[in-house]
Amino acid sequence: MAKGGVCVEGKLRILMMIHRQADNSPYCFYVHEQAKALAARGHEVVVISCVGVVPLMSRLRPEKCAVERATPKEAVVDGIRVIYPRYAALGNAGERLLGGRMMAHAALPVARKLHQEKPFDIVHAHMLPMDGHAGLIVARALGLPVCLTVHGTDIFRYFVPGQEPWKRNQRIAGGVDALMAVSSLLRSRVEPYRGKDKITRVVPNGVDLSLVPDARENRPRAVISVGTLKARKCMDRTLEAFAHLAGEYPDATLTIVGIGEMEGQLRARIAELGLQERVTLTGGLPHEEVLRRMAQSDLFVLPSWGEGYGIVYIEAMAAGCISVGATGEGIGDTICDGENGFLVPAGDIGETERVMRDVFENREKYAALRERGRRDACALTWERNAATVEGIYREAIDAWRLKHAEKTGH
Repeated sequence: MAKGGVCVEGKLRILMMIHRQADNSPYCFYVHEQAKALAARGHEVVVISCVGVVPLMSRLRPEKCAVERATPKEAVVDGIRVIYPRYAALGNAGERLLGGRMMAHAALPVARKLHQEKPFDIVHAHMLPMDGHAGLIVARALGLPVCLTVHGTDIFRYFVPGQEPWKRNQRIAGGVDALMAVSSLLRSRVEPYRGKDKITRVVPNGVDLSLVPDARENRPRAVISVGTLKARKCMDRTLEAFAHLAGEYPDATLTIVGIGEMEGQLRARIAELGLQERVTLTGGLPHEEVLRRMAQSDLFVLPSWGEGYGIVYIEAMAAGCISVGATGEGIGDTICDGENGFLVPAGDIGETERVMRDVFENREKYAALRERGRRDACALTWERNAATVEGIYREAIDAWRLKHAEKTGH
């Protein structure tokens, strides 16, 4: 352990920060997977997951109220200690005015106490505008280096090509000691705000292979789509493409997994098309059940836009599905069109129909493509992710120590 609690060799003590999300996980499923993989490498990970409390929340945001009431003050989940401070979430106006200050105000006393008990080596925040700002405040208060991972919505919303990002978000992007993006698309959005000497890396998310069922059950012409039922996921476009083929292929089925604002619209359209026996809306399902259904499907189709990366694509590929994503999105780092999956213009009904028809007609022709997709997805493990992240931690810690030594003359 180096001076100031910063470890250069050996095991690290990591403080992760990510707000409590309503995704049927302890706080955020992909951050939890990374935390577990880092712990499996021998590091100690503690998570501060701030829970937003909205004034009149039970009336205005009942779903957030339910999450807040169900969340304890502290828990140990899969060996990871997770602490859930409450903070006042003031909506979009509060975010624009204060950024992550309210979150930092709630997290800092907890972080100080934990750091006094046993020093941390680094702070790792996930998502830029709120958690990234809070993580930067907490890390500087503790005298520690800070890493930030950007995942998608945080960048698509605030770093729009042709528009000037908020100054605070520019400062966050440029101020963290290391920035990791889950895709090269996201890195390209934030890299202009990083100095040339700053650590900026692409680190794709992983897949938990222990949860992926045997892919030998893939059923011909069974299509599945998984995601939040909202416009950018293009579930309605996938439904229309499937409907164009349904009459020609009476054995073809479509399963749509997810919840969201478009559920009523989708159900009405399915009824209008007379496809109630062929198209199933499952609602939300446990993760293991989603993976099981993927392994029973032939094609995974999600030609959505605004995808920073999309773990769901690689989960489907690992389960033996041929995955169809959208061009120009983060998944383009992994899916090479026509080689290990397909990419179509986002929401393009005609192109989505074309790919589905081609696979329906030529399933054996694409056996090698399916296997390449499965192989490439299975290489993207959380173990690999954690090893890469650990290397970036050490690089950031070294740079932090060097900068500190130059400033202090020690």
